[in-house]
Amino acid sequence: MTRKKETTTDAVEILRRRLFEGKPERLKILEEARSNEEIARKILGLRTTAGLTQTQLGKLVGTTASVICRLEDAD
Repeated sequence: MTRKKETTTDAVEILRRRLFEGKPERLKILEEARSNEEIARKILGLRTTAGLTQTQLGKLVGTTASVICRLEDAD
């Protein structure tokens, strides 16, 4: 017996169903993006809490400010 989907007017749920339901490759990309965003927020939060500029953090970890900027932008 096939189960009928419950109808909804929730825009987020509608988009989830249309874009991600039954599409594991898209779900993987979404999870990767969420993970990158979480890491970016943590780097930014820790850097600002420590009172460091992107240049200062870059020097401490052996890279450049542009790399820190890209990391914080979740690229």
